[in-house]
Amino acid sequence: MSVNVTLEKLSEPVGFRPEALDVLWSQIPAGLRTVTWNSPDIPDEFAEGFTRPAGRAPGHRFTLDFAGLPPAISRELTWCAWQFIAIGAKVPVPTFQTLVRRLNDAFESMPQGRVPASLLERTPQWWYRMLAATRARRTGELPALSTRRAMERVLRRCYQMLWWACDEQPWWQRETWGLRLDPRIPRRPHEPQGAGRLSFHSLNPFWLRRGLQWYLKVHMETGELTWSTARARRGGIGFLGDYLEQRPVPGPWLCDDAAALRAFMLDYRSYLCQLPARGGPNRGQPLSQLRITDLITDVEQFYVFMHDNRETAARALDEPGWLQLGPHHTVLWRRSEKKRPRVRPDLQYVIGDSELSEIMANIDLLGRSEGDGGLGDPQVMHALMLLARTGRRISEIVMLDREPLLPLNRPAAAPEDEGAFVAKLRYQQTKIDKAPDTILVDAEIVAIIQAQQQWIDEHRAADWLPGTRPKYLFLARKLNRRADRALTVEVVRDKLTEFAARLDIRDEAGRLVDFNRTHRFRHTKATSLLNAGVPLHVVQRYFGHLSPTMLMNYAQTLAETHEREFLRYRKITADARELSTDPRDLYDMLELDKRTDRILPNGLCLLPPRQACAKGNACLTCDKFATDATFLPELTAQRQRTAQLIEERQQAFTARTGQPMGEDNVWLAGRRQEQDALGHIIIKLEQTRRADGSLQAVRGAGVEARTDAITRDRDGR
Repeated sequence: MSVNVTLEKLSEPVGFRPEALDVLWSQIPAGLRTVTWNSPDIPDEFAEGFTRPAGRAPGHRFTLDFAGLPPAISRELTWCAWQFIAIGAKVPVPTFQTLVRRLNDAFESMPQGRVPASLLERTPQWWYRMLAATRARRTGELPALSTRRAMERVLRRCYQMLWWACDEQPWWQRETWGLRLDPRIPRRPHEPQGAGRLSFHSLNPFWLRRGLQWYLKVHMETGELTWSTARARRGGIGFLGDYLEQRPVPGPWLCDDAAALRAFMLDYRSYLCQLPARGGPNRGQPLSQLRITDLITDVEQFYVFMHDNRETAARALDEPGWLQLGPHHTVLWRRSEKKRPRVRPDLQYVIGDSELSEIMANIDLLGRSEGDGGLGDPQVMHALMLLARTGRRISEIVMLDREPLLPLNRPAAAPEDEGAFVAKLRYQQTKIDKAPDTILVDAEIVAIIQAQQQWIDEHRAADWLPGTRPKYLFLARKLNRRADRALTVEVVRDKLTEFAARLDIRDEAGRLVDFNRTHRFRHTKATSLLNAGVPLHVVQRYFGHLSPTMLMNYAQTLAETHEREFLRYRKITADARELSTDPRDLYDMLELDKRTDRILPNGLCLLPPRQACAKGNACLTCDKFATDATFLPELTAQRQRTAQLIEERQQAFTARTGQPMGEDNVWLAGRRQEQDALGHIIIKLEQTRRADGSLQAVRGAGVEARTDAITRDRDGR
């Protein structure tokens, strides 16, 4: 039996085969292999697999009676009800009861020879229309919208189960692929996109559809492509299918000679350049150069494989056109036309400290019940807390093992300081083969994980089968009574979108902080670690990268952030005049001429590197000294220390000589000059505060630590 369209596109019934139904009937456990189910007679091991009507207490008795329907349909619906239990869902008893009543009403009004023998003898759309029309004839009104949708949902799922169970063709020739629907499809132990499907019915011409299915099948069976990558390749080749529908071609070889093929592929690339993005933040705008490069690379890799395996492809697909592929099909574009632009995380990807603090301060909104004004999802709350604290990918968070913590071998004498690492967190490394899959975590992260474990234990009896051992730390709430499916990324993002809209957090420029784009937390964590002076190779290992290439992008973002913050402040000289040097030239000069012996706690040294400093520590009387508002706290403290030092010296001088130190004293004159300079500088900087009154600035990685060290050495601490 062959099914060449998806359920939604069926225009002809699939067809009924009694022998296939006999096989399905034999799969039902003996305790349920009857067309009438009474709740007291259902074996205890299946008793929790049924929903009950709203408001009914646990233990409510019910009956599911399919006996009045045509024999084949009664057995089909019984098998479908069993499948609900088998896949870890619950049988929606009220909806099944309503569906059976409506089917009986419909069959009573049909002539004797017109009653279908099987659900598969009609299309799903025919059943929807027939049930609605029967209700309208009997009562004079259409069924309530909620009832109609519930029945259509159950009927569609039943039809799909029967369709897949009766389809005997190879899995790769099916028009829809789904890991949940077909266990034959190759998969990894942990698949981030396992809930998604692949549809091929809209991909034309047919030779391209079958060729792509075979290409993906071979690569998935050999492990060269994962399920997630196969879904991306399907999307990429789909653009070629859309183009071929506008430009009919003779067959898989596309054009009869190399020159014509070259022109054809250039036209295809031009076609892509004119297409708008179908989703994402750039929806409606032209496709990016990176996206176009990915799309044409997908096509070229497909044709390289089909050329190298053209004889096998022609036989497996029964399409001799693949034999006409030549060497010119292996290089469809020149290297310059496939150049991948360098992609760096945008500065807007980093969530500011104040915005991140506001997100975390309101995170309980996610966990509070809807009755208390919250969003009622503690799982997403815990996931967001781990996302922000660890910088893992969202797929790595939701697919954590139920017990993801490993012991940390610490020295016996190691102090247990606040914030110290206490364990290792193991995550599913599904993106980069052989990359690190553990990170060090502190007690706070351990507490978040334990809170999520406790939440699972509290809900285990209500949501999952007794005796089940949850596979993941975050569990899907629907169709998951066996607790073996992880919370999906889509559910988390949908909830975070609602959370972001509720908070309406904006950055300094007034832009909405769309933290529902969860990768921003990863950018933020990487930038914060680099900003704190953590060595690049340590950050690389923490983020699970095999090379520092990606982290250099974060380092570049950090450098731009540092420069932007430097340029935000007006620079003044030691005598409180505004510096005439262009700020960008000043920044470049300081970066190029950096010398560790000229890192000042209260400003910037503009002395060229080849010249020696003859001023000693008299920076405040030097014309090569500059400062800005970021150094105001240190300048204020320095003025206080100078005043205290003058007072102490005056007291000592008076005690020794019997009279105060005169203003013509060389030492006192120098200190008075420093006091005056500090006073003018501080007044000037106070007048040039930012509009929000903030004086904090971002510094480069390690500068703060080095400055603190200098200060400690100077003060003798």
